[in-house]
Order: sequence, then C-alpha cells, then structure tokens
Amino acid sequence: AQYYLAECLKSAGNKDEALKLFKEVSANQNSQFLEQSLIAAATILFEKEDYEASLDYYERLEKIAGDAGNKIIAFKGQLISAYQAGDAPKTIIAAGKIISTANIPEELVREATFMNAKANYSLNNFDEALMDFRKVAKEVTSIEGAESKYRVAELLYKKDMTTESEKVISEFIDQNTPHQYWMARMFLLLTDISIKKGDTLQARATLQSLKDYYTVD
Repeated sequence: AQYYLAECLKSAGNKDEALKLFKEVSANQNSQFLEQSLIAAATILFEKEDYEASLDYYERLEKIAGDAGNKIIAFKGQLISAYQAGDAPKTIIAAGKIISTANIPEELVREATFMNAKANYSLNNFDEALMDFRKVAKEVTSIEGAESKYRVAELLYKKDMTTESEKVISEFIDQNTPHQYWMARMFLLLTDISIKKGDTLQARATLQSLKDYYTVD
C-alpha cells in the first residue's frame, strides 16, 4: 500500500511525500517493491540535486539488483551522482564498474570513459586522463568528443610534446567541430605553443584570427 500510494503521490507531483514513502518501503529488505522503491527514491533525490544521497541509493540498488537492466541503472546512477557531486574518487570507482562489466551499452561505456578522464584530470592524474581522453576524442561532433580532443592537445603540451600537440590541434581544426568554444580554446593553446617556440608573429596572427572569427558570446 505504501508503494502504490508513493507512486500516486509522485504522479500527482508531490515528490517530497512520495520520497518519504519510497524510503520507508526500501528500508524493508524483504519487500517485493524494494528495487522499484530504491530506483524511485534515487531518481527523486537526484532531481533534487542531493547527489550524495542519490549515490547511496544507487549503491544499495547495485547490491540487490535482480536483473541486468536494474544493474545498469545502478551503475549509471552512481556514475552521474558521483560526477555531479564533484567526488572524483567515487566517479573513478563508478566508471571502473561500467568499463569492466560485460554487455554494457556502448554509449554508457563512452560516458563513463569521459567522466573517468575528467575525474583523473581533476586529481592531476594526467597520464590516466590522457589515455581516456584519447578514446573519447575519436570524434568531435559531440561536446564530450570536442573537449576530449582539446584535453589531449593540452596534456601533450603540458608534457612538452609540442609537436604532437600541434598535430592534434591541426586534426581538430580539419574536423570542423560545431563546438566553437573548444575551437577557441585550441587557438589559444596554439598561441601558447607559438610563444613557447619564440614565434611571436605567428602567435599574434592566431590571436587576431580568433578575434576576427570567434563570435560566441
């Protein structure tokens, strides 16, 4: 009765009251509605931007999930909750579960790889980040692909591999990404490379080109 009442309250838009009931139902480990209640509670908590709490519920779901579909929901929920909470170590753990599990949708594996790279980047684990950014940077049509391509060039520059960095920048420019922000960041990086090489004339030309053609507010 509590579960069905919670569903009705959720449908009516009263998510706070629904959440209380979903929590009560999910506290009973023998409830036949345990998995559904954990998913519902986690979803509401995520929508309320209580990411640490939603992460906890997705972790509980993983432990008792009876089918592959709910296991994937648990993995994805952990990944996004940890990422949104800014918890890099837990993001890496969640991403690792996805990447190492068989029969996970390719799109989710790619999302986990990108978030794993971002988490490692934030922890200054640049070698690990570079490896994963390379995997996502195979295309630059998506926002994740465009950022990843930039990060590859940036990290190569940080490692004093300027020739390799320039090559990645050239590839990026030729790929005609729709994401002008990352294109602009690439031009700024190219300017830094020119300055590092002592070619101030080229650096000025690159900055002027950016000033003339970059129109994003």
